[in-house]
Amino acid sequence: FFLTMKLVATVSILLFVAVLISAHPTLYPHLQQANRTAFDKPPPILSFHIHIAYTVFHQEVIDEAMALREKTREAFQTYLGPDCDGRYDYGYLCMISDHDFNTTLEGGPFVSGEWSMFVPIPYYQLVVPWMFQNRGDFSLIVHPNSGYEYEDHTIWAMWAGQPWPLDLTIFEQGTQTNEFGQYRGNEGNPVCLNEGAVCGDSTFGPSTICCFDLSCMEAEIVSQVDSNDLTVYRCT
Repeated sequence: FFLTMKLVATVSILLFVAVLISAHPTLYPHLQQANRTAFDKPPPILSFHIHIAYTVFHQEVIDEAMALREKTREAFQTYLGPDCDGRYDYGYLCMISDHDFNTTLEGGPFVSGEWSMFVPIPYYQLVVPWMFQNRGDFSLIVHPNSGYEYEDHTIWAMWAGQPWPLDLTIFEQGTQTNEFGQYRGNEGNPVCLNEGAVCGDSTFGPSTICCFDLSCMEAEIVSQVDSNDLTVYRCT
């Protein structure tokens, strides 16, 4: 009798827990949950974007976001190319400058202010860990660029900090919307660094990927006014 009552009590507790779980499926009910797309073979990742999200209602917040942007530019000045006025297939690490940072990006998917970087695959391990630890109070999303923008911004993305809502209505699930004619390893989307490219320095160490038959070797010393001289390494 006592075993039967104990079994009934256990089953009742399990059912109660199941009801609670079904009633509260997520800790963030205000965020739209992305549906998973069934790919027989997921498309190759060509590059990455990093976005910093911020509100545009207060100038103080915008100024803080811009200060982080300049801090990021300074941290990676040895590796950065010229600013990109678009978002894809530039072939080098760059700060994206394609809209007014005092307002939202026209066309979405961000419903807030944002600034971003184009990150080719060889620079991922250099930039992403630093951004995770230096983002301050801002939320950050890292996502791949595969051409399938719905999946890139949802099931294949990573957030640091509180996730922000995105306008996913501009994308179509399971449908390629950009990167047509592009492929992994072409000029706009390298997977390794060619001879002469900066592959590390005395601050970050050897932090990028040189192509086959190349090594990341000390190349030159750069004098700096406010700090110690910087040793630069290049693929040779």
